Amino acid sequence: RLGPVVVKGDHFYTGDRRIRFWGVNLAFSACFPTHDQADRLALRLSRFGINAVRLHHMDMFKFPNGIFADDALESLSDQSLDRLDYLISALKKQGIYSDINLHVSRTWSKAHRLPNADKLPESMDKTVNLFHPDIIRADKRYARDLLTHVNKYTAQPYTAEPAVCMVEINNENTIFLWGGEQKLATLPEPYAGMLKGRWNQWLASKYPTRDALAAAWNRDAIPLGQDILLRDKWIIEQHDSARMTHDATAGRHILKIGAVDGTHWHLQFNQQNVAVTKGRFYTLTFTATADKDQTITVNLTQAHQPWGNLGLAGSAKVSTRPRQFRFGFVGSADDTNARVSFIVGQQVNTVTFTDLQLRPGGQEGLGDSEDAAKQTVAPHKPGDGVTPARSADWYDFLQRLDESYFVDFRNYLRDDLKLQAPVTGTIGLGPLGTLSQSKMDFVDAHAYWDHPDFPNHDWSPRNWTIRNKPMVDNPVGATLWPLAATRVAGKPFTVTEYNHAAPNEWQAGCVPMIATFAALQDWDAVYLFAYSHSNQFEKDHVSSYFDLEGNWAKMASMPLGARIFLSGNVPPLAAQRTLSVTRQQIYPFASASFYNIWNFIRAAHPDLDWRSFLSERFALRFDGQPTTADHPSQPVLPLAWTANGPGTGRYTLATPAAAVFTGFAPGAPVALGSVQLEQLKTPFASILVTPADPASTIDDADRLLISAVARVENTGEQWNPQRTTISTNWGTAPPRIEVVNATLRLPHDYSVHPLDGAGKPLREFQTTNCTLHLGDVPTLWYELVRLKH
Repeated sequence: RLGPVVVKGDHFYTGDRRIRFWGVNLAFSACFPTHDQADRLALRLSRFGINAVRLHHMDMFKFPNGIFADDALESLSDQSLDRLDYLISALKKQGIYSDINLHVSRTWSKAHRLPNADKLPESMDKTVNLFHPDIIRADKRYARDLLTHVNKYTAQPYTAEPAVCMVEINNENTIFLWGGEQKLATLPEPYAGMLKGRWNQWLASKYPTRDALAAAWNRDAIPLGQDILLRDKWIIEQHDSARMTHDATAGRHILKIGAVDGTHWHLQFNQQNVAVTKGRFYTLTFTATADKDQTITVNLTQAHQPWGNLGLAGSAKVSTRPRQFRFGFVGSADDTNARVSFIVGQQVNTVTFTDLQLRPGGQEGLGDSEDAAKQTVAPHKPGDGVTPARSADWYDFLQRLDESYFVDFRNYLRDDLKLQAPVTGTIGLGPLGTLSQSKMDFVDAHAYWDHPDFPNHDWSPRNWTIRNKPMVDNPVGATLWPLAATRVAGKPFTVTEYNHAAPNEWQAGCVPMIATFAALQDWDAVYLFAYSHSNQFEKDHVSSYFDLEGNWAKMASMPLGARIFLSGNVPPLAAQRTLSVTRQQIYPFASASFYNIWNFIRAAHPDLDWRSFLSERFALRFDGQPTTADHPSQPVLPLAWTANGPGTGRYTLATPAAAVFTGFAPGAPVALGSVQLEQLKTPFASILVTPADPASTIDDADRLLISAVARVENTGEQWNPQRTTISTNWGTAPPRIEVVNATLRLPHDYSVHPLDGAGKPLREFQTTNCTLHLGDVPTLWYELVRLKH
């Protein structure tokens, strides 16, 4: 109604009004409902406070599960377009915006039988479609065909549709992808040759002669020193039900892994009391074999709290053939009690190590046979012991390659197709990937708590595990801090995928924690992932790890999360820190923080930890302006998080417009501003209290809304003995929902209306002496009407 969504400074606007987005994702066939389904879906989402839908995974399949009409995955299906058009028009009628993802999961290389496409280390054309010219052209054609298509129900092309709030170029796809260093090093031909060619061209353009390149790279070459490891000091570390044995003979270490529990780090082989020096280069070398192929994690970390990384975070793919591994790294801090650690708990196996050595030095510059003009300079591989100048050039090349792809594609959308919606490239991964995304219209990030782990085969419906731990008990490892560390000053910041995955028993903390934290950090969009992965809507039980529909641990809180995040009544934290970062500051940490920007922040700025984000807003800047810290007086901080072990975590928000509690309360009462949690008999709960009128406060509101959610599982859901997986035993309807039994102290007396699933009153009673007992009526929702005296 007010015109297109635009970017003004740090935020999104429509007309002269700032706008935030509280959204959900639709994936695969969910993007292509029938017309009747689309009308019902749009109305339902609107009633839950949702004002944006991210259209995701449209590009993997043919109709009816995808947008294409042919096996070549090029021609758009008329049926798919009709359904998509109608869905977007139905959402628009309800005031709900659409967020269009372009490339997500199309594997154009396989559909067109490109050489060795089946041997690429990453699926869905990820990484290679950032530099392969044929795939880039195909992705641009798809963007043109989709975005310039005229929606017959709104009479607008998507390039000019004001109900399209944003467009994403390439979902979770950057040079700085998870495991990206190792995957770049294992690209098959011709992709490896393409990347090597680009690398040599870049070097030749930067250095006029081979002598100039050699002078720059060889200046800090350092020979290898003496081994600082002790042969007989290796130990094994076991946790929970994971088990292995260690046999050491004449420098040969045989690890027989007898049982794993789905958490890789529960089995470790390490040596402690290793002394490392900040800024010094080290080289770790070893030879390894295994009975079965396995990728193990190699780290150098503190052997004490807070277990921080000290410069080495890599992986080694071991197999039945002996292979020598070499990892070069720079110590990120002084520590006399570091540990070299191999994480081996991925699968039952036998892994053998020999020739384990950690030596200072080992940095090499330009090889005798290398010459950029002859295209013979080798790409950097994880663990290569190279000089700082060679390493810096490699990461500089990768970042500029990454950035050039996204800037070129965004310019194509903006200049050639005349797209008016704001554009982002992908999520910010690592400091260098986030630097690339700082050139987009806005910056995006994703996070999941307790995402399922698939030890043997990705997305196996049978063989998967979770930790099944509450995030509220583990603030140090929480999802929120890496998200906050990805925000870039001067740009809107969005989180377009977020979830605490089912069947985690504590997943009810998902909505209250992300809604409140995002409001306090003044972010611009939060999308839960996902509403549905199919067009079978109106689910009556929990059906998957991520779908909200049918999962009342999350759906019950969504309307109140919308009130908290969209209303603006939970004001941003008064204090703000903007951290200035340069390329040169990133390069020493580029490998250890390749895809993890939070690792970089903690290593480069040890004065910052998770507690900083409870009291101040945070953003990065890459524009050369100085770091700033603005800390105006804020007598009472609204957010608090405490945890002292399992079953003690407590996350609370206390503002005039919202009272939120999630966690455990064995030591109640808990003050929540105008509300007090006097007693919680249920072991765990998420309780949200907001005014029904967004212009009111809890103190002066005529009506209050309350959601109270604990644990949820399906009838017949079956856990394994460790309660880390239910495999395929998800159970059936109806869902079994734990009733929250609690006592709240409120500012006034109220007429209380417990509500059913449709939001209709079940019965009525009154509070006494401003005290409300939750749990006498089995419900997730309450409406309170203030009594007039």
